[in-house]
Amino acid sequence: MPTAPLYLETTLETVAPGVHVIGGQGRSLAVETDGGVLLVDTGATPEMAARMRAALREVTDAPVRWIVYSHGHLGYNYGARHWLDAAAEAGEPRPVIVAQENLVRRYRRYQETAGLQNHFNTLQFRGGADMTFDDLPPLTFPDLTYSDSYTVHAGSGRAVQLVWAPSETDDTTAVWLPEEKVLYGSAALIAALPNVGTPLRTLRDPVRWADTLDRLLALGPEVVVPEFGRTTRDPELIRRWLGGAAEALRWLRREVVERMNRGMTVGAILHDIDYPEDMFSPWWMRETYGHRDYLVRDIYRSENGWWEERNPTALHPAHPDAAATAIADAITDKQAVLDHATRLHHQGHTQEALHVIDLLALTPDDHPHHTAARTLKRHLCAALAEQTTSYISQSIYANAARRSGPAETGEPAL
Repeated sequence: MPTAPLYLETTLETVAPGVHVIGGQGRSLAVETDGGVLLVDTGATPEMAARMRAALREVTDAPVRWIVYSHGHLGYNYGARHWLDAAAEAGEPRPVIVAQENLVRRYRRYQETAGLQNHFNTLQFRGGADMTFDDLPPLTFPDLTYSDSYTVHAGSGRAVQLVWAPSETDDTTAVWLPEEKVLYGSAALIAALPNVGTPLRTLRDPVRWADTLDRLLALGPEVVVPEFGRTTRDPELIRRWLGGAAEALRWLRREVVERMNRGMTVGAILHDIDYPEDMFSPWWMRETYGHRDYLVRDIYRSENGWWEERNPTALHPAHPDAAATAIADAITDKQAVLDHATRLHHQGHTQEALHVIDLLALTPDDHPHHTAARTLKRHLCAALAEQTTSYISQSIYANAARRSGPAETGEPAL
């Protein structure tokens, strides 16, 4: 399983004269102009930013005059302060930081919910040695914001167009170079299924994302640089990629809405949709990071409340510990629950085994059968982490598998 999906090797790729892609947190873009360099994203750490700056200096000594934030997710521009300090030390003008206007609201929200964001990021990215999260994120707010589009003019040289591209976030900025027909897709373009509906994030509208892909495709790009994935230079492939992803997102919206209108709950919908092979098998719809189930859930929750399965038990629930204890106390043969969950797992029904083991595993006490249930649940989650292709699902399962610490002695053999 991958362990650091956002951190890329710090290499430099020239995609057009004076237009370079630098690996950092995702793929950053550096555009040379008569007035200096325009840089998209600064890296996640001072060390990463220093490596990116060294790579840039291999191709140009021009000062960085503009820093553009691709989008407001945490980490992509934690290195902004390093670039500002480096410019000051070199006696260069301070770079102007530019972002889409919605980023300011996002940054303020991240400051308000810092503890929650830290917790989510630790879960989603497994809290490895390279992933450290301070109490307050090191955010550098932009100097200049724009609404729909903004063109950076630098002397008589090339114009760089910043284009609002709402997709994974509502503050995503794509970069369009009309003379070279180079499109930097930012968070709107990754070489995988559009990242909608992840269980740790707020709503993301798949139809809005499809509209963005249509607008970017209408620019007529001949070179496309995704935030994650390889640079693409085949116009027909570009058309099929952006157009195909937009078509799939709209198709799925229609399918989910049709089932909601028939009164189906989200659990039923997840198991009822038959995904067309030609639409969901191409590489741009691979479930390597997100998952199609996430998409279904986000579409569903955009039109429903939190009462997902419409079970009245969930309206005014007891405290989770009290509810779990009451359920466990109602089971007179606890060993039978453990044995049945183990059989289900051996029969290849690991998800069903999880549902069963939760009858005992959610209790807070140290009853021997409840302890054994929590141990078994860790094994089941570890197994599911190996089976899924989605990095996010892998991370959540893996964190659950190790959440309770070292395995107890006498744990059931699977």
